[in-house]
Amino acid sequence: MIQVLIAIPIFILVTIIQTAIISNMPLLQGTADIIMLVIIAWALQEPVRTAWYWSLIGGTILGFTSALPLGITIVSYLIITGITLIIRRRIWKIPALVMLAITFIGTLFHQGLSAITLTLLGTTLPILETLELIIMPSILLNILLAIPVFAIVRDLAAWLHPEEVEI
Repeated sequence: MIQVLIAIPIFILVTIIQTAIISNMPLLQGTADIIMLVIIAWALQEPVRTAWYWSLIGGTILGFTSALPLGITIVSYLIITGITLIIRRRIWKIPALVMLAITFIGTLFHQGLSAITLTLLGTTLPILETLELIIMPSILLNILLAIPVFAIVRDLAAWLHPEEVEI
């Protein structure tokens, strides 16, 4: 239960960092999604059983600060968590590599779903420009930040599950 409760201040802090710092350092029009990276890294930790809760909390908190409808971020992060947990069960030997792969897939999925949603809401988004200026730069930024975020979250999981983690 403590792992679920600690997620709230962690995601509030990460959201502040993402909205105040990370979003002000775009590559073209793409930005990194630290919240998604934390959710993926948390779901990849072996002793963790609260990945769904973290995904729901992170998606909800980001949903309140995002221009997207609340449900889009929640559904997107829940699907990314599901993919992460499935892959964790099947390919667990190299978690850092899995982190990079899920980061690529998750960013592509989340940004694509966001673009489709904004298009349905009436925003004109040319597909090729959206891919070149937003999605691909976001993938690059997320991949660059994936391993440092993974290391920090691994240490957090070791701190919260000291008896279950072997170093």
